[in-house]
Order: sequence, then structure tokens, then C-alpha cells
Amino acid sequence: MRASFYDGPGRFATGSVPVPAPTRGEALLRVRRVGICGTDLHIFQGHLDHRVPRGGVIGHETFAEVVEAPKDSGFVAGDRVVVEPVVCCGACRACRMGASYLCYSLKVLGVDLPGGMREYYPVTTDHLLKVPDALGDDAAAVIEPLAVATHDVTRAGVKRGDRVLVFGGGPIGALIGLVCRQRGAEVVVSEINEFRLGLLGTLGLETLGRGRDAVKFVNEWTDGVGVDVAFEVTGRPEAVRAVTDVVRVWGTISIVAIHAEPMAVNLYQMFARELTMHGSRLYTRAAWEEAIRLAASGAVPLAPLVSRRIPLEALTEGMQAALGGANVMKVLVEL
Repeated sequence: MRASFYDGPGRFATGSVPVPAPTRGEALLRVRRVGICGTDLHIFQGHLDHRVPRGGVIGHETFAEVVEAPKDSGFVAGDRVVVEPVVCCGACRACRMGASYLCYSLKVLGVDLPGGMREYYPVTTDHLLKVPDALGDDAAAVIEPLAVATHDVTRAGVKRGDRVLVFGGGPIGALIGLVCRQRGAEVVVSEINEFRLGLLGTLGLETLGRGRDAVKFVNEWTDGVGVDVAFEVTGRPEAVRAVTDVVRVWGTISIVAIHAEPMAVNLYQMFARELTMHGSRLYTRAAWEEAIRLAASGAVPLAPLVSRRIPLEALTEGMQAALGGANVMKVLVEL
């Protein structure tokens, strides 16, 4: 079978290896689509070399078809599935608290452990969720980032009637906006990329484009009160600096982006308005289940986010395109 191997910063190599034999408790999957996300771009740039081994197989946004599965596992050949990639110990403090996705010994399939950038993929069945037939293959491949968004929005407690500002209109920011809207909130997404602004508009999301002052806009929008919830999904210093200035008294700030370096934050507003700031990472099983429901019902459209599909052999070029971001929202590797 074909597989793509991490060959160091900026390089992936496609090679041929034997089809793996599933072990006890594993299903053998035939991979159909794998999404490229922000974490993959950090891998591509060498930022996660302390976690991703040379020769490792990445890919944690995996949609596949079951080839064979253990008897009585609930899965049979032909089932369409997505892979929940979180591997936890089950015994540490985080796991005992119910936060197993933040396990102190956390491993992620497609980051720390081999993932889906290959034709055949053995995965234990407790990591699989069935995909309804109503969803096309492209939409199914975007369920994982939608699970991120449903978790983020749940963590932030967004409710009907809230006003929400999302800094960053990439795939996760767009999905956060769509989930907030589905929950009855008024949403504005701040984004500087013209292609993404256009796509967000076709999805019916109100946007704040390049050159627009977010703080000034929010003051006008809310008569100086501030939004109920702000999400930081850009990873950019200017957004981090502004995020505490746009939220109302007792409001909520959710930090979703990966910030590789310390950032300057205006803590005066944290004190003055008694704001709540939290991080939001990965997802619970409930977030996955909600994501599948929202996608299958059409409440959150996923296929329009897919900008292009590429073959496995073009993974390096796909990474470069996603990193450049010019006319790209979501890139899928099609096997």
C-alpha cells in the first residue's frame, strides 16, 4: 500500500509498505479522505519534531471505510467511519476528572502515533464513529474539525441571543461561527483573507474584513457594552491584544489557536470587567456526536469548506498551499 512519511521540516515522502494486519480489537480501514489542518502545518514547519518521529505517518482528520472488524464490535465491512484520534491512559488525574482528552500522557493518532495518511489503517474500534449515508465523503472528512468547533462553543457556553465575535475565519473559525449561529447567537467573524471572506459570506456569516478595527466595531455594535463571547482562532499577536477589549462585563474569552510563543495580553480588562478566559483543545465524545448530528441534518454545511482535493503524492504541495492560504479554506488528501 501507499503511505506518506514525515521526512523532516518541509518534506513528506510517499512510499510503499505492506498492508498492516489488524491486531486484537482493531478494525482495518480503507482510508478515503484525510484533512490537512493547523496542527499538520505546525508539523510541516518542524514545530512538533519533539512529538512526530522521522518516518512517522501523520493525519488525524481521517474518514474511511471498514474493510474488516472484530465480531460483535458493532462495525462491519462497508461501514463509513471517522476516527477519533485521542489516546489516553485512563488513570491520570485528568482522565479521572472526565477530561481524558487532556490526559497527562495524551497521545494523538496522526501526531504522536501513526495516523491516516496511508491507504490502509488499523484502528481499535473504540476510536470509530459511524458516518450517516446522508453525508458525502468530503463533508464526512470535515467532521473532526466540526467536533473541535462544537467543543469550543460548548466550553464557551454560547446560547441563544448572545453576541459573538470570532477572530479568524479559517476552517475552525468558520465552523465556530456556524455552530454559534445554529445555537441562536448573533455572530461576526473577523478575517483578513479575501478568499475566506467571500466564502464566509456565501455561508451567510457576517464578517469584519481587513482594515476594520474590531474594538471600534464592537463598541458600535453593542453600544459600548461588548460581546458576550470572543474566540481567538488566529494565533496572531494583534488579535490576542484586542480580544480582552471587546468583551462585556463577566464575558468569556476562548483561546482556540495554538500559540507557539508567549503573547502580550491586556490584563487590565480581565480585572476591570471580571472576564473569564479559558483554553479550548480537542474534544469530548459528546462533541463528536453533536458534530455528526449537525452535519447529517444540514444544520452546519461542511462540503462548501473544501477548497481542493489532492493525491497522497502531492502532500507537500498541499501543505504549502494550506500554509499560504491565498485561495484555500480546507485541503483534503484523497486516497
